[in-house]
Amino acid sequence: MKIKVFYILLLFIISACSGEEKISTINRGILPQPTPSPYNLNLDLGSKISIHEFGHDNRLEWWYHNGHLEDQNGEKWGFHFVIFKSENSDKDNYVAQMSISDIKTGEVFQLARADKGLNNLYTDNLGTLFISDWKYTIGPKPGQFEINIFTDDIDLNLYFDSLQQPMLHNKIGWFETSLGYSYYYTWPRQKTTGTIKIRDKILSVSGESWFDHQWGDFFVPGKPAGWQWFGVMLDNGDNIMISQSRNTKGNVELLYGTYQNKNGLVNHLNDGIEIEVLDDWYSSKTQTTYPSGWKINIKKMDLNFIIMPDILDQEIYEGLPPTQTYWEGKSKVFDNRNNYIGDAFVELSGYRDPVQIEWTKNNE
Repeated sequence: MKIKVFYILLLFIISACSGEEKISTINRGILPQPTPSPYNLNLDLGSKISIHEFGHDNRLEWWYHNGHLEDQNGEKWGFHFVIFKSENSDKDNYVAQMSISDIKTGEVFQLARADKGLNNLYTDNLGTLFISDWKYTIGPKPGQFEINIFTDDIDLNLYFDSLQQPMLHNKIGWFETSLGYSYYYTWPRQKTTGTIKIRDKILSVSGESWFDHQWGDFFVPGKPAGWQWFGVMLDNGDNIMISQSRNTKGNVELLYGTYQNKNGLVNHLNDGIEIEVLDDWYSSKTQTTYPSGWKINIKKMDLNFIIMPDILDQEIYEGLPPTQTYWEGKSKVFDNRNNYIGDAFVELSGYRDPVQIEWTKNNE
């Protein structure tokens, strides 16, 4: 049953990495050491498309997009789209999710698909993935992607073309936590064009998007493990990724960042990042409390900014088991004088309490 595949897959999701002068590792003696340049990633815009834009032979892999769009009427929209691939001894499992946020009305629309053993196509410069009736295209050049989703009420058709060089996180695009290891890179700023349809309204949209690609052998068991993740695009052309991850005891295990200026120069930040939560938001749908609003200080860059959600309720629960519900939302970035300086997406995972098993309730 497709939904069961989806439930199993989401147990393995994690988004975290670390680094600066040295590669951050956890010395447990059971994980492979990173290669000097992971798999010889060749991702610059002038190169032939790397095979590492496609799928890998690992326990978990994901392709993740989020973006900030404007329609022909000047109205603002946010979206996120992700494909998860879970390795299976029989046939790999695939899951895709999407959400569209209407900033004017505060409505958030979301859908999910799951499939198994797909007949996906890869050539030297093009990859095509079909997840149920959704289509995702990788290539034909590095940093180019396309999403084609058609349903009765919601369509999402977007084309992405990267404007800047990719960021390898933790210097070499490899990191380790107590829950496993992962390869991880980002195309941080992509020119985005296309259309969205909400019910009977079809809109032409354009804007900028963020793309993450991650693969490896790792697990996430749910609350108290989880993370706060921030993908920031400043108006001056600079990009910032920050991730704070928690282990199975709920303690912060990694807090790291990658800062890329508009010319492609990257600073790796593995200390000197402070995150102050300003408020919280309670979901009446899932009885979950999430942080909401953040003040972030990056000491190395002498940079302070505030991130505030465009919509409080951007919780993603469509097709998910309760423990894997998360918050994924379009947000704005302000300086300390409350001047708007950019846009961000925020992901909050591991905040919903596990559902108690019925037999344990009966034996309390």
